[in-house]
This record gives sequence, C-alpha cells and structure tokens, in this order.
Amino acid sequence: MFSVELKINGSMISHIYGKNVKDDGSGYYLYDYEYYQPETRGLKTGSLRHKRDAGLARLVRDILTDVIDE
Repeated sequence: MFSVELKINGSMISHIYGKNVKDDGSGYYLYDYEYYQPETRGLKTGSLRHKRDAGLARLVRDILTDVIDE
C-alpha cells in the first residue's frame, strides 16, 4: 500500500491512495487506487497494471494520467 499527497504552499490539493491487489504472474501487478481532492470532495477510483521494476514514480504518473484522461 502507498499514499501520495500533492500540496501547494503546504495545503493538500489531492491525495492518492493505492494498493497492490494481485500478481498476474507475468511480472505485472494490479493496483487499485483512489484519487481524492478535498476542496471539491471529488473521489475517483480505478485500477492499473504496473511492472514493479518501473518504480513508484511511474505508477503515480500513470495514475495521474488515468485520472486526467477521464
């Protein structure tokens, strides 16, 4: 499980909470995530396949891309 806070001038503008839910056996893992924006009380959820070797920064980037493209 992991969490990421995005802040501007010390104020949180969004929060990502994610967890690894499944190893598919091919080197990829399924991650569920929640993207929360406290100012608007907006909550978006989703799932992504991610290769652990790519690192957490790439997973966070992919989550943000997924959220923006909705």
